Amino acid sequence: MGQHSASGYQAAPTVNPYGGGPAYPGSKAFVEQHFGPIAGFGSRAGALIIDVLLSIIGLIPMIIGAVMLVGAAPEIDEFGASVPGTADAGMATTGGILIFLGVMLMIGIQVWNRIFKMGRTGQSVGKKAMGITLIGVQTGQPIGALQSFLRELLSGIINQIFYLSYLWMLWDDNKQTLHDKIVSSTVIQVPKP
Repeated sequence: MGQHSASGYQAAPTVNPYGGGPAYPGSKAFVEQHFGPIAGFGSRAGALIIDVLLSIIGLIPMIIGAVMLVGAAPEIDEFGASVPGTADAGMATTGGILIFLGVMLMIGIQVWNRIFKMGRTGQSVGKKAMGITLIGVQTGQPIGALQSFLRELLSGIINQIFYLSYLWMLWDDNKQTLHDKIVSSTVIQVPKP
């Protein structure tokens, strides 16, 4: 808060004309007043589902590789022992490589989409499809790849331990997830392309 130049008293905080209390930097009122309406749970969940479906492309080589591994397994005799010379090492190796490449493809898609693309533009493929954008709560600008990486890392850790990060926005006054709070970000609605 700044001081009033004539009286020396503190100036009153900016008030959101739509209600909701003072619009201090980082608050829902501030974000909505300066950058646009906060995105709801449904649009954020929809964007996450689209992003997950995009990375499932990596399952294709993984499934082919798993089938190859099963096909390369040795025959088993009536006593449960493998029959020598019935395994296909080349097919097993190829299957293992395909599984590895599928995992790398899934990770690569997520890193490109949710760290670099979202960090640079504020929108992953899913966020763009749902008409929402990730921004810094103070600046209204995309948060950058490093902050996006930290946000995704914290989201993964928190959701593995508590599974509360995504649900947190349902009762948070500023409609932020825990990982949004930690890196000072939020998600707003924007026109769909």
